[in-house]
Order: sequence, then structure tokens, then C-alpha cells
Amino acid sequence: MYGLLFSLDDLLRAGILQSDTIVVVDRESSKLAEEDYMADANQVVAVQTMFRLFPSTTIITELTHAANMRFMQFRAKDFYALHMAEKQKIEKEKGSNIAYMFRLPFAAGNVFSASMLDTMLYQSFVKDYTISIVRLLLGLDQGNNSGYLAELPITAEDMWIRTYGRLYQKLCSTSHEIPIGIYRTVGQNDNKSECSLPMEDDDSLQGFTAERKELANMVRIKMKKFDLPEEEYDSEASDKRNKISYVMINPSFDMKLEVDDIIYLIKPAGGPKTPSPMPPRRKFSSRRKTTHQRFRAEPQGSNVDTKL
Repeated sequence: MYGLLFSLDDLLRAGILQSDTIVVVDRESSKLAEEDYMADANQVVAVQTMFRLFPSTTIITELTHAANMRFMQFRAKDFYALHMAEKQKIEKEKGSNIAYMFRLPFAAGNVFSASMLDTMLYQSFVKDYTISIVRLLLGLDQGNNSGYLAELPITAEDMWIRTYGRLYQKLCSTSHEIPIGIYRTVGQNDNKSECSLPMEDDDSLQGFTAERKELANMVRIKMKKFDLPEEEYDSEASDKRNKISYVMINPSFDMKLEVDDIIYLIKPAGGPKTPSPMPPRRKFSSRRKTTHQRFRAEPQGSNVDTKL
């Protein structure tokens, strides 16, 4: 179907209420803008509209310029985002080319820039196997002893494993899956976070609540127009905005796992498409005990060559 991303009628007809993730790609026509940095104007306006009307929906956006990430999912008086923006300025003054990694939408994987692919293009020229590795991770190609990228959610029943290092050892020894990173979501007011700052002051929260109700009423009126059930629209899904998500690549051995962590792992090709469930704690503990006893029962000096 054809429509506009910043049109509420078109979004409802497209089924945004039933979607979990929306991908907004950069159109070729946006690159013909008169001003260079105005090329992302359409994406910024469309994503900001969806961000305010449907806060529970995950949006992934492609931008032409990485500098325009500061306009993504913008909220006035968001003290935590302002604090992280100050870190980005400090990194820019130091001459860093990856200062954008401090932007919250980028850390959560909700935005990326096409210019970042230039690095991969250069790497593919120097290292001719780069494209092959990417295709293997995406599952487009398969080869002998290869794998593809998968994910494994951590539940409360899996917390007995405790640390990332123990999880790495267990997966490698049981299902031959190799963890490579963690996707974690925490609250911004969590005491364990690096910067425990309030999202907004009391006046801003009151204004946000009034605006939220007004937008929710507008969406429900449009839903009646298309005979859509009102229960499909979650107007109280504002808690997701008070959380931040980020990726940790190759965490330390003693990194503690948390509930709702998502483990990125390389799964061997040829197996089931879903990650293997974790074996029970009792089974894993008994296996370690059996292995330990087997090595303990081995007589000393059995590896010594007694031939003269």
C-alpha cells in the first residue's frame, strides 16, 4: 500500500498496532535535498510522530548523516539524554569519530547511519573475507563448520548460571553455541546505572501526562473511524521510555547476568533455528561432577612412557 509515514490514518491502515518493530529506511529522494543535512528531515519527522503516538513500538531508522542522531526520539528536559549528549561533545573535542555511540537511540540499536557502512566497505577491500563472514552471520550462506547469529533470552529460571563466563562455558560445552555479546535494558533511575538522573521534573511530567491523554484520545477517535478495537492501543506504555537499552560486545568473564538479558550467540549451522534451551542446573552440575570424578580416578603416571 502507499501512504505517508507521518499520517496517522495511513499508519493505522498499515497495521502499526499489530507490529512489534518498524523499520524506516532512507529513500533515494531524500539525498537530493538542497541542504546536505536536510536529507534526513522526512525520517526525523516521521519517527518523531510515531514515537509520540505509539510509544510501545520499537522503531529502527536509517539516516544519511550520523550527526542527525541527536534529533531521534527527542524529548524536552530529558536530563539523562542531555547528560549523555555532553559526553558526546567531550569525545568530539578529543577528535573521536565515533562520538555518536553515546546517543541513547544508537546504543539501543534504534538508529544507524548509512555512512557507517563505509568502514565495512574499506575492511572488505583490505580483508576479502569480511563480506563472507557477514553473510554467514545473517544466515544467507552456509558452509562446513559455520554458524549464524541467534539470540537467547535470560529468564528467572536461568539466573543460577550467575555470570557471563559460566554461561559461555556451559553453552560451548553443551550446545556448541558461542556467545558474543549481551543486549541489556535497565531503568534510568536504577541505582546500578552509571548516571542515576531523573528523566524530567514534576512540571514536565504533568505536562507529559496531559499530552499523553490528548494523543491517546486522538488515536482512539481515528481507530473508531476504521472499526479497530480500542484494546489494541496501549496508551499507558510510557514505562518503555523510562528505560535505556545498550549492547555489550564480548563482556568480561565475571559480568553478572540479569533477567531479560538477551544473549547474542553464534549458533552452529544445520541445527534448529531457535536457540537451544538451557539444560537444568541439576543436569549441568552432575555432568561437572562426573567429569571431575573421572579425572580423579585416573591413576597417576598413566601418561608416562615406561619404555626404555
